[in-house]
Amino acid sequence: MIIVYLSLTLVAVSLILFAAYSVKNVKLMNHSIARIAKTGADVEKQSAAIMNEKNELTLNISRLQSDFTQKKSKVQDAVRQTRQSALAAQIALRKGKALLKNESD
Repeated sequence: MIIVYLSLTLVAVSLILFAAYSVKNVKLMNHSIARIAKTGADVEKQSAAIMNEKNELTLNISRLQSDFTQKKSKVQDAVRQTRQSALAAQIALRKGKALLKNESD
């Protein structure tokens, strides 16, 4: 009969220890879950900040591309005008030489 009482006592003690460890683990899990939730919120904030920065960078790139295109067009116009001016100067020089040659003849 003593064995039965000892067995029941052992079962009761093991149930009490199991409950105590379970409560301890639940508290640890709640703390861990709270930290994970906080980390998730921080990651979400960082993600939003990254998206905002990405949008700003995309806008800046678009502006730079537009500015580059405009400046490229202006440079091409300046080069074209310079070529036309050089060509006009060459034509005028040749005509002048021809007139001088004709007058000297």
